[in-house]
Amino acid sequence: MVAAGIELKRLGLATKPMFVVPNHMLAQFSSELLTLYPTANILVAGKDDFEASRRARLFSRIATGTWDAVIVTHSSFEKIPVSLNTRRDFIARQIDEIETAIREERADRGTRLVKELERVKKRLSAKLEGLSAEQKKDNTLTFEELGIDRLFIDEAHKFKNLFYVTKMTRVAGLPQTASERAFDLFLKVQHIQERNKGAGVVFATGTPISNTMAEMFTMQRYLQMNTLRRNSLQHFDSWAGTFGEAVTSMELSPDGSGYRLQSRFARFVNVPELMQQYRQVADVQTAEMLKLPVPKLDQGRPITVSAPSTPELKRFVDQLVKRTEKIKSGRVDPRDDNMLKITTEGRKAALDMRLVLPHVRDNPDSKTNYAVEKIHQIWLDSASTKGAQLVFCDLSTPQPGSRWFSVYDDVRAKLIARDIPANEIAFMQDATDDASKASLFHSVREGKVRVLLGSTAKMGEGTNVQKRLVALHHLDAPWRPADIEQREGRIIRQGNQNEYVKIFRYVTEGSFDAYMWQTLETKCRFIAQVMTGDATVRRAEDVDSAALTYAEVKAIASGNPLVIEKATIDAEVMRLTRLKRQHAESLYQMRSPVMRHARWLEFSFSPATRRCAVCFECSVGMYPSSAVGSAKSRSRFAERE
Repeated sequence: MVAAGIELKRLGLATKPMFVVPNHMLAQFSSELLTLYPTANILVAGKDDFEASRRARLFSRIATGTWDAVIVTHSSFEKIPVSLNTRRDFIARQIDEIETAIREERADRGTRLVKELERVKKRLSAKLEGLSAEQKKDNTLTFEELGIDRLFIDEAHKFKNLFYVTKMTRVAGLPQTASERAFDLFLKVQHIQERNKGAGVVFATGTPISNTMAEMFTMQRYLQMNTLRRNSLQHFDSWAGTFGEAVTSMELSPDGSGYRLQSRFARFVNVPELMQQYRQVADVQTAEMLKLPVPKLDQGRPITVSAPSTPELKRFVDQLVKRTEKIKSGRVDPRDDNMLKITTEGRKAALDMRLVLPHVRDNPDSKTNYAVEKIHQIWLDSASTKGAQLVFCDLSTPQPGSRWFSVYDDVRAKLIARDIPANEIAFMQDATDDASKASLFHSVREGKVRVLLGSTAKMGEGTNVQKRLVALHHLDAPWRPADIEQREGRIIRQGNQNEYVKIFRYVTEGSFDAYMWQTLETKCRFIAQVMTGDATVRRAEDVDSAALTYAEVKAIASGNPLVIEKATIDAEVMRLTRLKRQHAESLYQMRSPVMRHARWLEFSFSPATRRCAVCFECSVGMYPSSAVGSAKSRSRFAERE
């Protein structure tokens, strides 16, 4: 990405490229750019430069300088204002499109979608004006006046929550969230593309689809809006009707007590056409394609460690079931209890019961204690090479000196009790600024810190400590497959000096772990299909190897041995169904030209055709698709007779 921007500038194809990077990556990105291009004239704008008192001066420097690159962070980029005219024009176009959709829908059926569109039309101006966040922007130079003509967005999936209108309000897998950050980027992307005839914007991300299928549509809106308009796919429902399907299947209920039927937007259809359109703007490179020199997984896959359930956990899950029934019956005020609260408490209970019931005793067979044993054993085994380990936990935070229970503090205390020096254990949350993070990362790479604990948000993107990593531990399951990729991407990475590494996933039987890993499985199915770009099938619904791993974790965590058998059989049935469909399509494609030529030969050597001097044009016209022939060829044949 750096090379592309600087080379565009050198060749005179760009005047002033801007790079937008995650907040914690500013210093690292800038230093690596200078390592590649030591003489480059760059402007690095940090958090302090975007303070209200210094913002006007910064924008003037950007506008008047001849920079090879301007580097800003995600949060700072949002503070660069877009002109009022740009926002007004955009709102007017959106209202026009909604009015067109209303007219078309009213002419067809006049369903409830018309009412929904009318409501959206009435509140669109106010909503979009609110998203533009006037209070965060000053009366300074606008983005259009800075002279930026190329835009490079690193970790572009951070801007995925772009608003859209849909009538599928009761289908899971379609979040109706709209962020100010995404809307602001969308306006700026539109401006850059107008300057460059549809080009000029580069998105870089390892997870273009991190959570839902709607994110594919979002990426296309950012990068190929004109293409969507030409194909009448600029509205989500039109796009979803062409490339997506809602799937109804049995899923574990969130409380883990049983199964339920759930409709979810989780299948791509017309995959070749979608990929042909998407690949016009996307260059997808997976790890299998790149074949980078990265360490291999010990045993060839992540290792699942299953901890038994406890009577306290079973009673707690039963209470969650009763609370769910009350919520469904409407007997509880959502402000007092809701499904989000139940799900959060269930996930915490699966991690450690003391997070929800502090008075419960420490269970020696909990997954946290299993993790401590594994960490300590690997610490001993890798002492000669000073091997380091990462421990991910999203559902707890360090609480030093507090009376509240913390998994972080509990793990640290137990590791110290097993004779691991305190200075070799660190929390990612303790590194509060760029300097302290750089120092901590250096200590891990040098083997001074050998156990580092943190969350996905704190220890995911930009954490380059892979040099001595020998093991990674998942104490809990995140919501998104992208988070799993970000976590495991810290250890399966170039620059790791170890040939083999281990990844552990800890689950508690009969807990919310089963539901969490099932959710990851559901989301991983279609993401893997799109990333690999498999155009040999019409529908992306098969389970790949990573999803099968999630299925096994789900089965083990459920505590029911029959579930793992069901997961295996389901995967095999899906695979065989896919092969059967491919075989049928191949036969049809091969049979069609054979049948066409057979009909032509049959007609060519018939007595009637001989009297017609075997006219090739006539015979092909008579049998292009049926034995009856076209009206034109029949009339031509009659004239010759």
